[in-house]
Amino acid sequence: MNRNQPFVCEMAFHIVHLHRAGETDKALNLRKQPQGMTVDDEQLHRAVAQIYGLPDQSNEAMEEWVRSQYLADGRDKGYLTDDDASAPLWLLAGKAHTHYGDLKPQAS
Repeated sequence: MNRNQPFVCEMAFHIVHLHRAGETDKALNLRKQPQGMTVDDEQLHRAVAQIYGLPDQSNEAMEEWVRSQYLADGRDKGYLTDDDASAPLWLLAGKAHTHYGDLKPQAS
C-alpha cells in the first residue's frame, strides 16, 4: 500500500483522463509501472470514486483537486509551506515523493 495518498489521487486522475480519451491501454499501462504497482486496487478504486464524485468533471477541475490533495497533505505532514501554494503540480508531487521516499527502489 502506497502511503503517498496524493500520488494515489494523481494516478486515479490520470487513469480517468486516459479512459475518457479512449486511451484504455495507456491507463492499464500506468498500473504496470513500478510506481503504479505500489498502489493497491482498493486504494485506487477509492481515489477513482472520489474523482467521479467531484461536482466539476473537467480535466482542469480534477487536476486542481489533485493539487489540493498534495497541498493539504504537505501542510499536514510538514513537507510544504504556504510558499508552495502556487507551485506547479509536478513540483508538489516531487516534494511528496521525497517526503515519502516512494521513488526509492524497494528492498526485495
